[in-house]
Amino acid sequence: MLKIVTLLVLYFNNFGESTVLYAAVIYRHGDRTPVDTYPTDPWRNESLWPVKFGELTNIGKMQHYELGKWLRRRYVNLISEEFDPSTVYVRSTDVDRTLMSAQANLAGMYPPTAKSMWNQDIPWQPIPVHTIPENNDEVLAMKRKCKPYIEEKHKYINSKSYKERLSKYNDLMKYLTVNTLKKINDYEDIVSIYTTLKIETLYNFTLPPWTRKVFPEAMRDPACYSFQTATGTALMTRLMIGPLMQQIVNHMYDAVQEKPNHIKLSIYSGHDFTIGNILNGLGVYDGNCPEYTSTVFLELIGNGSDHYIRLSYRNSARIVEPYVLSLPNCGKLCPLQQFTKLYDNIISVDWEKECREGSPVSWFVEFYFILLLFLGILYAVSGILILKRRDKKLLRQSLASTQKRLFHQ
Repeated sequence: MLKIVTLLVLYFNNFGESTVLYAAVIYRHGDRTPVDTYPTDPWRNESLWPVKFGELTNIGKMQHYELGKWLRRRYVNLISEEFDPSTVYVRSTDVDRTLMSAQANLAGMYPPTAKSMWNQDIPWQPIPVHTIPENNDEVLAMKRKCKPYIEEKHKYINSKSYKERLSKYNDLMKYLTVNTLKKINDYEDIVSIYTTLKIETLYNFTLPPWTRKVFPEAMRDPACYSFQTATGTALMTRLMIGPLMQQIVNHMYDAVQEKPNHIKLSIYSGHDFTIGNILNGLGVYDGNCPEYTSTVFLELIGNGSDHYIRLSYRNSARIVEPYVLSLPNCGKLCPLQQFTKLYDNIISVDWEKECREGSPVSWFVEFYFILLLFLGILYAVSGILILKRRDKKLLRQSLASTQKRLFHQ
């Protein structure tokens, strides 16, 4: 009975800061210009836009600044007023708009105090944002090469069920191909056009007449379905979001064990792709495209010796309260051990071992093989030279012996 009461208290206190022992915050960047347009786009001239293509706009900066202030209020009892690098970790993909979003967000979270004010003319302080090149990043960018993933995705997109679902949009893809002069073959192609048209609408640009037939309604479903395709199978999900989820769960257990200087707040600045992968991988994606600053919250809730995971989500560019998601077979407050058991297929990933191609391990093996080959060639060449020198020596000795015999004769 006591446990039921505890669960009810936690349930109705969905946003009680004092119960949060650790939080992972994963958000999408703010407002940006189109990353890519299409050949017939009347607004494809970059000079028509406030910043270069794919860059964060001033609107996007303000969106994340406001979100940062809101995060400060949400986690006021979890983090200190001054930035503490031992308890707060911020990571971004290696892309301008996500790095800038993280910095704008932190400006809202950590306005300088009297202690940290370093320049009276700039009410801002630098906070570290960590990143690595996308092609080396399996944790957040999720773009590091993994041969088993590539093979599994190839099987997935060539499966009967995938092709049958995609075939529903054949007429749409043909229509888009004709009108954009860009070959549209798949969900990712559709979402690319959909996103461009959506941004142009936000900036009050008049769309071409042909778009009225398909945008936004006819394009919305296939465009938003694209966020499910990167985690289309259990193996794809394991290899795609496993490293990030493993990192987050490890931080949770550090918090449970009260390890000294454990991370209390992890912030990840990513893309709609990142948000879609996490939600779909955990089985809670609702089919709606992630908006600017959409945010996933994975929070560890403590109550005495009991620990629960609460997954919340806000999908809006406006500052709104997130809503708590119900995890499949676990509910809105999922016991930590049950969570790790349910998602063991994801959390237990050994990415380096399972994705040897392109990993430091395989690089070392390849380097070692090349080194052995080089040493083998060097040994062979040395052997040949030694043999040649020995043959020359024997030849000289033979000639000298012959000359000696002839002289004595």
